[in-house]
Amino acid sequence: MARYRKKPVTVEAALFDGKLVGEPDGAGAVIKGTCPEWFPAVVREVSNGDKLISELRENEVAVFDGELWIGTLEGAHRASPGDMIIRGVKGELYPCKPDIFAATYDPTPVYP
Repeated sequence: MARYRKKPVTVEAALFDGKLVGEPDGAGAVIKGTCPEWFPAVVREVSNGDKLISELRENEVAVFDGELWIGTLEGAHRASPGDMIIRGVKGELYPCKPDIFAATYDPTPVYP
């Protein structure tokens, strides 16, 4: 059986602390005013979760029952407090659990 290794990819990511999305402050909270320009504004607050899951389009962000939902190619995904929001190589957004993020990604220098 053939084996393959994932190509190195650099992504952008921001922390969701339950209220804000942006740069972490080291204590599990987001520094106010650091939301990245690539993160879209919340399009709406939804009261019907079933409708949210069926209607949320790719890269749309909505709030349902106090939780953040992100539209992906695979459908709507919930971002829980402490999750990282990743912007992939094609601009796609998706949440990632902190343990998976730490096991998969290393910090990289930011170049101008």
